[in-house]
Amino acid sequence: MARDRSYLEYPPDRFGRARNKTVNHVTNIKDFENTPGYAWLVIAANPQLSAHDIREVLRQTGAQHLRSESWINRHRWLFRVADADVERGPGRNADGLEERALAVIAENSNLSSRQLAGLLRSTGIPRGPEWVRQNRVRAH
Repeated sequence: MARDRSYLEYPPDRFGRARNKTVNHVTNIKDFENTPGYAWLVIAANPQLSAHDIREVLRQTGAQHLRSESWINRHRWLFRVADADVERGPGRNADGLEERALAVIAENSNLSSRQLAGLLRSTGIPRGPEWVRQNRVRAH
């Protein structure tokens, strides 16, 4: 069972008092229903749902939370656990060029995602700006 709480321990302050903080790891997202971040919390809490299902949940919650399926798909990658989510289709590295792509990204980290996608295409590695944006942190 996962821990619901953990504790941050800081060094004592200048008066020698202990500075410990409690961190909650479990929350009820219903408490945040009327906040702008509610859609993000629904996405994070429901990785098993499709984008269509998440959109329907947000629609039923209220018009202020409604997001398009493309918005949900563009943002849900932030909450994916690498080994836990199995992607459909031929696989993450079907063409075998992922290592080369990451090496090119690491060498050219000063370029934008769109520029990197163009550079990758010119070197024979078909990757789009969205793929670059999602994977550039892995290149470093």
